[in-house]
Amino acid sequence: MAQFSVINNKPKVVELKDGDVVFGQAEEITSRALGAGQTNIARITLFGPDVVHVHKRAEETYVYESGMGKILLGDQISEFGPGTRVIIPPGTTHAVKPANSFPQVIFLCISGPPFDPEDVYPDSRGRNW
Repeated sequence: MAQFSVINNKPKVVELKDGDVVFGQAEEITSRALGAGQTNIARITLFGPDVVHVHKRAEETYVYESGMGKILLGDQISEFGPGTRVIIPPGTTHAVKPANSFPQVIFLCISGPPFDPEDVYPDSRGRNW
């Protein structure tokens, strides 16, 4: 029989940092630590550019809730707004940043398999894209 979890506590919030610079936060809605074995969900808030990176194993789906911004996928940059959905296959270099006129962007990140920090490979561009 499959194990299930009912979670009533407040989500853990993790700062997103590049060295000492905090550029956002991740609210862990579900995670491996909470029993998610196949996928997990985080609400991401960015108030600066994300670090360009790739996941070799995980597929991610972003669902934008608020703010306007740009997303880098491979060598292509696209604009997005609330309601935009983006599916990012494993092996795709990607990053997100708020548009200049918006102080932040908020989106859900659904990851399968669940997020693993060892599956994050930073790109040499860092946050400069």
